[in-house]
Amino acid sequence: MLLFSLQAFAEAASVTVSEDESIDVILEEGNPDNSERHPRTLIPITCVYTNGLVQLTFLGPVGEYTLTVTNQLTGERWSVNSIPVLQTSTASGTYWVEIETEDGSMYYGTYTL
Repeated sequence: MLLFSLQAFAEAASVTVSEDESIDVILEEGNPDNSERHPRTLIPITCVYTNGLVQLTFLGPVGEYTLTVTNQLTGERWSVNSIPVLQTSTASGTYWVEIETEDGSMYYGTYTL
């Protein structure tokens, strides 16, 4: 019975990922263009992609900020100021996420569709 249950679970796990499934975007702090990276610092922002939307959640105050998402293949870019949800693309590819706060802190990460 256990073997049957595990087989059923394995088959269910191999199903194609739904478009509505969320992707956690792992953020790092610092400037990705130089050595000023702080990957082990507590990041006060979480970022999730779901079906064309990039959404931020704040664990503490960050003040004003700019959220920018760029398709790394096409260069297409979306940006908003101090709005925690950004409509982007659902096209496959790798997307660069960058958040810059008013105090100059930078957070970045990628997600792939």
